[in-house]
Amino acid sequence: MRPAAASLLLLFAAGCAAGGVATTPPNVDPAPVRPPVVAPPPPPPLREPSMAPAEANGRGLMPLASTNAWAFRQANGTWDGRGVLIAILDSGIDPTVPGLSVTSTGDPKTLDLRDFSGEGRIALATIQPSGDGFEVGGRTLRGASRVAALNPTGPYYGGVLRERVLGELPANDLDGDGLGTDVFALVVTRASDGWVLFADTNGDGSLADERPVHDYLLLRETFGWHIPGRPSPLGIAANFSETDGAPTLDLLFDTSGHGTHVAGIAAGAGLYGVKGFDGVAPGAQLIGLKIANNAYGGISVTGSMMRAMDYAIRFASERGFPLVMNLSFGVGNEREGNARIDALVDSVLAEHPDVLLVTSAGNDGPGLSTMGFPASAGRPLTVGATLPAVFLGLAAGEVVAFFSSRGGELAKPDIMAPGIAYSSVPRWSTGEEIKNGTSMASPHVAGAVALLLGAARLESRSLVASQIKQAIVATARPLANALAPDQGPGLLDVTRANDLLRRLPAVAVMNARVGPLAAGGAWDVVGSGSADSTVVVTLEGGLPGPIRIRSDQPWLSVPSTVQNQPPVTTFRATIRSAGAAGAGVHAATITGWASDTTIGPLFRTTAMVVRPVVVPDSSIVLRSRLPAAANYRVFIPADSGRPFRVAVGLAGGPRTSSVLAFLHEPGGQPNRTGTGLEGHADAPAEYEIDGRDVVAGNYELVASAPPAQAVETEVRIQRSPVSFGATRSRPELITGLVTNRTGGRVKGTALFGFQGAERRVVFSQRGGAERRVGFRVPAWANRIVVELTLPRDQWPLFTDLGLTLVDSTGQVLQADPLNYAVGRLAMDLDPDSHGDALEVVISPGLAGVGAMPLWNGELSIRFYAAAPVLMETAETLEFDLAPGATSQLMLPLAETPWSLDPTFFPLGSMVVDVGGVLWGRELPLSDPVPAVQR
Repeated sequence: MRPAAASLLLLFAAGCAAGGVATTPPNVDPAPVRPPVVAPPPPPPLREPSMAPAEANGRGLMPLASTNAWAFRQANGTWDGRGVLIAILDSGIDPTVPGLSVTSTGDPKTLDLRDFSGEGRIALATIQPSGDGFEVGGRTLRGASRVAALNPTGPYYGGVLRERVLGELPANDLDGDGLGTDVFALVVTRASDGWVLFADTNGDGSLADERPVHDYLLLRETFGWHIPGRPSPLGIAANFSETDGAPTLDLLFDTSGHGTHVAGIAAGAGLYGVKGFDGVAPGAQLIGLKIANNAYGGISVTGSMMRAMDYAIRFASERGFPLVMNLSFGVGNEREGNARIDALVDSVLAEHPDVLLVTSAGNDGPGLSTMGFPASAGRPLTVGATLPAVFLGLAAGEVVAFFSSRGGELAKPDIMAPGIAYSSVPRWSTGEEIKNGTSMASPHVAGAVALLLGAARLESRSLVASQIKQAIVATARPLANALAPDQGPGLLDVTRANDLLRRLPAVAVMNARVGPLAAGGAWDVVGSGSADSTVVVTLEGGLPGPIRIRSDQPWLSVPSTVQNQPPVTTFRATIRSAGAAGAGVHAATITGWASDTTIGPLFRTTAMVVRPVVVPDSSIVLRSRLPAAANYRVFIPADSGRPFRVAVGLAGGPRTSSVLAFLHEPGGQPNRTGTGLEGHADAPAEYEIDGRDVVAGNYELVASAPPAQAVETEVRIQRSPVSFGATRSRPELITGLVTNRTGGRVKGTALFGFQGAERRVVFSQRGGAERRVGFRVPAWANRIVVELTLPRDQWPLFTDLGLTLVDSTGQVLQADPLNYAVGRLAMDLDPDSHGDALEVVISPGLAGVGAMPLWNGELSIRFYAAAPVLMETAETLEFDLAPGATSQLMLPLAETPWSLDPTFFPLGSMVVDVGGVLWGRELPLSDPVPAVQR
């Protein structure tokens, strides 16, 4: 609208300048005034790849060497995964990308595409032709005769697809015109060979020159909208089903690019048309099963994982394919091994022992106990990520990627693989061919499993999933400068795994876990003066008989032999406190062995002693010399309502040197205000945790050295001498409490102010229905923060929970799905947004597809002003406290400086000054218990 208004204003100004205001002769109808035609903006320039595909291939940016996947294929040209099916459970696959259309043998590559997310569901309604056209959603499509040629009598159905609701540019720009606001009409009818759709793909307003598109499974057809002279940015597939004779249409598209990239790593053949530029298993075939709503941040939806797994297993069984499923997906555990999806996945795999699921560990590292689910399930092969040497220029080889999730409460990951690759992406995502994450490591291993299955099939050897997993884990190569919880057994070696598989008997699945320990879960958090601890190790499954038990640390004592009696066997291990003394992490691995030790351990699990650092009343400075790629872990005790600061830098060295600093909350969750900061000698990475955000327990600070450089890191920890907070005790009164947390006397003053406004919504609901909460942006706000909190014991019910901010048109402004029971979305506000109507969309994805459980949530919507406003008090609010003492501070609640919506309450702040050092805490100044919405 703005360009048109500006054009009219210019025309009016030009008319006045040319000779005043024009008048119309009396009794003469004025000539109709036509608004100026505003030409659409030119389309954006075509995107360029990050590197020419041929050059990427020449440099080895599909890193196959370190895992011996390349050597394995070179040993026998037919060992390329042919005859094996890989199911990609992800964001979808664009099969029109070169490399995903045919296998190394010329067979079709992508056999099927199915949508289980509902993102592409098109609402269809019956329509009637009018002359040679259809009216669909307020749009006219000519060429009804083209449709009638397939079905002269109908019925005909119409629906529309809106770009706005598909996310942000460029992903949602389905025709590549640069707008992302188009509405596309579709017509559906039944042909002699099934349901078909027609779309005006070239934008000329007619279906006369369009072809019918069948269900992808029938003819592997795709379509896509485009502007003249350019290809479509995205290949789209159709899924049809039928209810009471009427069609249901789901469009499958990868507006994330994630699934297409993953597919290329697992099984690409001739990527981008470059001969020999292949993924791990170029002979394997694919099915793409979309489980994620991409617009809302790639969130899985209720039951999508289980429905997709069921479909993949049936598809492979009906066609006689050996099957490996890849799930490059996961969210954070509140407590490992508790998730509902873990139990469901293990149950399905137990029913289908020939099927192996490969899944990514997660990207919440380098903190311990960050393994996501369903990576925490027992039967899948869980994959952590390395940084490939080819990307880093390292002669020494792979190192554990800093982002790769770690074990701690579980003996995970099961294997490591390269976590960066140059791979296939849809045309709209050109330039983003290089992606990193455990999402990239998982398909590398899935492709490797396809290589092993394909080789066995060619040699008429039958394999079950437990054999493959055993062979891969037993033959892994450990990496330097990493604990067992960082890397599991080490890096994948396809050749060694195949050698072991040739003589490996059919092994039974055995899982082991340690716990519960002193602090719950499977790791022991104890003080320096603790006595010895006895822990229980539980074995599940396996074959009956004796198992030899080993510990790799002298401070962890285990029995020499255990008689396994499935389904469950237990034994006790003892942690010798004196042998695991000193602040930091002490990790031990317990393994169980058969009489034939060459087949590797039958199980492995970990036990850890984690000792927090003792922080004095003032502050502490710690230094550590770190080898390249090594981690320095410090556990910091925290009290509720007591702010603290951490600075991580270098103790000297050149300005070009750096260290990465990560902060994890108790239990493993990355710090909710952000993590992963770069620190230097003269500019350390700094974390300041507001009193409102502090979680009681032991925070884990991790300093990570660069992959190719040793550094000396310096960590400074400072905690507030007092814990403090305040509430609105009466409508007109604020009551604050300050407690001395030190061993000496503490004097200081307190200040109170306003920061903005907050609204809370507490709700309960059953099942996976979407919930929307609307509001308007106040004129004074320049930032919004949305936080959603669930009870931690309910988080295991979910596979995902979307937290999305949209405007009144449905356009996604920000999407930050929850990764733990507490999630936060933050966005700066443009002044043009003042007064806009926005909505928070809460999209729960529950694990099961049966009974829908009741769950609870608390939503906080916070607006912040550009600057806080101090509350004036009649007298200075001072405190003088003996150790452990508490002071009460009271002041009248001042009038807020901004107008507030009635559903919002003031958002304040409390700052204490102790010896010239300031500490802060955000204050929700509301009634203590908000009303429950149902």
